[in-house]
Amino acid sequence: MLKCSAPTFPEWGRTKKLTRIEYPFLLLFTFAALLSCYAQENLSLDKAVEIALKNNYAIVIAKTNTGIAANNNTYGNAGFLPQVSLNASGSLSSVNTKQEYASGLKIDRQGVSSNNINSGVTLNWTIFDGFKMFATKEKLNELQAQGELNLKIEIENNLSRIIIAYYNIVRQQQFIKAMYESAKVSEERIKIAQKKSDIGSASKLDLLQAKVDLNTQRSAILKLKTDLANAKASLNLLLARGNENDFTVADSIPLNYNISYNDLKTSVPKLNDSLLYAQKNILISQQVLKEVNALHLPQIGINTTYNFSKTNNQVGFALINQNLGWNGGLTLYWNLFNGFKTNILYRNAQQQTMIAKYQFDQTQKQVETSLLKAWNNHENAIEALQLEEENTGVAKENLTIALERFRIGSATNVDINLAQKSFEDAASRRLSARYDAKVAETTLMKLNGELVK
Repeated sequence: MLKCSAPTFPEWGRTKKLTRIEYPFLLLFTFAALLSCYAQENLSLDKAVEIALKNNYAIVIAKTNTGIAANNNTYGNAGFLPQVSLNASGSLSSVNTKQEYASGLKIDRQGVSSNNINSGVTLNWTIFDGFKMFATKEKLNELQAQGELNLKIEIENNLSRIIIAYYNIVRQQQFIKAMYESAKVSEERIKIAQKKSDIGSASKLDLLQAKVDLNTQRSAILKLKTDLANAKASLNLLLARGNENDFTVADSIPLNYNISYNDLKTSVPKLNDSLLYAQKNILISQQVLKEVNALHLPQIGINTTYNFSKTNNQVGFALINQNLGWNGGLTLYWNLFNGFKTNILYRNAQQQTMIAKYQFDQTQKQVETSLLKAWNNHENAIEALQLEEENTGVAKENLTIALERFRIGSATNVDINLAQKSFEDAASRRLSARYDAKVAETTLMKLNGELVK
């Protein structure tokens, strides 16, 4: 469904009649505004997320890397399977031959040709490598699982940015709406001041001041519209699409994440994807340690070859020499001493395992701190929102009363100006508090692994 806000006409707030010349311009402006309405897409948050999952470059790259990790995770890559190779060769020669034998036979021929064909199939299979192949396969399993976690983390990070960017647009859109509401009061002030000035019950100063205040609000609204356009451009960037895609968003910021801090402290250590990723690093480093330890043990392999060879000669004792058959063998390799290189590799692998554990501890502390901050921000924002909801209602009522008092002459421009400023400030604080609560809510869901199911 397409929708748009009402168009803002030139000379907003004017009270005089339009001239014959101005009517065509008004019609053209209205037509252009209606065209812009139909060009706008009604973009929901769910739709934005759907677009991002398909188009966002960081997510697409993470998906590709996950596919690479899955491709690498095979028994052949771990070293379980044999290697089979086929080889073949052939040669052809033409030579001048001169031979003298003890029996007195002499051969002297020009352009004697011979040809040779060799082919074979070879199988090499390592049947024991100190259990290295088992450690490698487990490492590949963990790398694939870590790749899937990395994809989820990338999706979470981008969805978090998209949610925050989306509701920032909602916040700015709603504040523009509040500013329009305040500006309507300035329009009404101009009408009242104009009437008072016409009948001489008030000086022209009230009218001029009302016009100045309206122009100030117009300027503020233009700045807010620029900020809104820039916010939309930022969201389009996250969605990996062009800025020609204009859109409207929802008209409210929902808050619906209900969970206690104690529940979060219990579930976050089990569900947080950054912690799970750090745990995978420990498991991977432990498998690398097993791989290096396998270098201390012998390697046993079997090999077999099935060969065919044939040689044809025009001269000589053997005019045809042909062989067909197989051979096999068993190999043993044991590195008894290599200048302590294996020991160095093993000690380095141990250090890498310790580093992975330190990194896990560091990530755990960071997650705990982020959780506490996000919870405090959420609770403070919710409390502030309750206060500002009440303040906005009071400020709106105060503005209505101030306008009526201005109408009957018991309030000055200063009084109604203060009422308008209070209303605008209260609306801004209310929207910011709700937005801040949404940001904190999104952060809590991300920390608890609930942003991506």
